[in-house]
Amino acid sequence: MKKYLIVFSAVITVLVSAANFIAPVAGTPVVTSSFGEFRGTGNRGPHFHMGIDLSTNMRSGVPILAVADGWLVRVEIDDDDIYGNVIVLEHENGLRTLYAHLSKFSSKLDLIINSVTSEFGKKRIVVNFPSKTFFFKTGEPIGYSGQTGEAAQPHCHFEIRSADESVCYDPASFISFPKPKDATFSVKSLIIDSERYTYTEGRVYQFKDAYPKISVNVATIINKNVIGLKSLKMYFNEILVYDINLGEIPLDEFSNVWSVYTTDSVSDGYSYNAWYKLYPDRGTSVVKTNKFAELGRLPSRVNVRIVCTDVWNEEFVMRFVLERR
Repeated sequence: MKKYLIVFSAVITVLVSAANFIAPVAGTPVVTSSFGEFRGTGNRGPHFHMGIDLSTNMRSGVPILAVADGWLVRVEIDDDDIYGNVIVLEHENGLRTLYAHLSKFSSKLDLIINSVTSEFGKKRIVVNFPSKTFFFKTGEPIGYSGQTGEAAQPHCHFEIRSADESVCYDPASFISFPKPKDATFSVKSLIIDSERYTYTEGRVYQFKDAYPKISVNVATIINKNVIGLKSLKMYFNEILVYDINLGEIPLDEFSNVWSVYTTDSVSDGYSYNAWYKLYPDRGTSVVKTNKFAELGRLPSRVNVRIVCTDVWNEEFVMRFVLERR
């Protein structure tokens, strides 16, 4: 499939004022997927979810808003790509924001969108704009919700990226999304050395090697939605030995998902079960602490504490004991 790059030279001189980010959906936005979640399907293969999803009540045509004053960087027109129709803005603070799965774009772009689609049809089209060409005010619709690309249903997919778009950041670190009252933390299951267990606080579990290979299926549950975590810290006898932090992910690690999740993980648009891997397997910048190389052979009995932090920065603690077989 060919990619077409079209550049428009019109320049609009508008001063960009500093502004805090607002939510890209009006009202009280509901988080339906978090940053860094496991994604197991799609034409790019298994990958990290590089943004946050917000509900539009499964409706297309809901206005998607510029989260701050910004200049248009590019428009991507593509029904089939993973992101579908996309708009990217650049803000005064240097950050860029990306809005995906749009059903249509802002009416101020109609002339350009109609022109390129009439010439190139439904092929993938990327329209790059010169600096400071099209300006969007905070809260102005940049487009409308949809399910273009690989969206299972209409919603708002929103990303915050570095100026060069080499790194994606957790939008929940920039925008305050309210936590629903019915949100509950859930420990679905626990795997130790390939054996699956029901988690019970304080229970004694067995391990057999120099150190245990632990993975946990944990999440926040909101109605039928399963929301991934922001971080997990694992302590052995109160010593921090492993720390996964999903606050930011380089785009070149988009597909490095098996560094954090096990192959037991499933995400197909209808079911979600993600197993966080709390032991070293392959390199990733997402793991901030890894002291397994320093552990040597663990004592025969180990107190384990795993601190799980959700999207809203609330902590939940798992505690259990390991004994060597």
